[in-house]
Amino acid sequence: MLNKKTGLIALLAGFAASEIMAGTITNYTVGDVLVCFRQANDMVVDAGQISAFTSAAANQRIPITQYTGTQLAQVGTNSVSWSAFAWLSDNTLFVTRPRTSANVQTAPWAAASSSVQAGADGRMATIPPGALDQLNFDINPASTPAAVVEEDSSAGNQNYPDGVSYHDALTGSYGSDFDGKFQGNPENTTLANFTTSGTPVRSDFYQLTPTSGYALGTWLGYFELATNGAMTYVAYPSTTPAITSISYSGTTTTVTYTTGLYGTYTLRGTNSLTSGTPMIGWPAISTLTSGDKATHSMQFTDTNNSEFYIITAQ
Repeated sequence: MLNKKTGLIALLAGFAASEIMAGTITNYTVGDVLVCFRQANDMVVDAGQISAFTSAAANQRIPITQYTGTQLAQVGTNSVSWSAFAWLSDNTLFVTRPRTSANVQTAPWAAASSSVQAGADGRMATIPPGALDQLNFDINPASTPAAVVEEDSSAGNQNYPDGVSYHDALTGSYGSDFDGKFQGNPENTTLANFTTSGTPVRSDFYQLTPTSGYALGTWLGYFELATNGAMTYVAYPSTTPAITSISYSGTTTTVTYTTGLYGTYTLRGTNSLTSGTPMIGWPAISTLTSGDKATHSMQFTDTNNSEFYIITAQ
């Protein structure tokens, strides 16, 4: 039963999924996002320029359609390790960090100096030539210019005259972390029963702009791998807004609420639920504080005997 001065579940305005124009391994350009998988075989996917990911709207979902289920089957979906990354000519890095809990954001990677980050992007830069070697040698018939299924090991392998495999670029002699040139492990590894678990896995995506001091990376969104092997990128995901409490004294109403990191949030109210007006069309009371996950409160005058509130976001 709805009581006087009641807060309702917040509405989130949805964004339609969209696709992006991808590059290919044959015309790879610095700034293309690579999505890579490894197990017995590797797969290197060119998902297109980083600008398509950074310019996406909040909550926009971008399917990574440059590879197929048939191709991923050449690598595996259970117990497969994967990551996504890109780099720019100024040594800015874009790197995933795996979540241990699907709904909890990871701590950001820390940005470093240009010279330090150059070590990591130097390792990353060996991957597209290695994938192109494999494509040119037609090692796996499932390969396409956008998604190359390759051999896991390139060390001493005559099929890699110009580059290295994703596995070898990542591990190197150090054993992980782009041969120890990066601060941690960018890979997410699925469970042995992942395809039947019913639970997707997510990796946060961070931008690391070179710095002369200390700075945390900027959270851009997350990559989600579904149990059927399909991958989606979610840009600037908003925390679901919520009204946590409502109190009033006379005609003064106090609403306590949380919003999120991205988007515009609006408190709306109505004194009638029978008018037929959609909730998204309720009169706006105020634009709310956003950009964090903190709890905020606001006061305003309301002379109605009964009022219902929601938060909308877009």
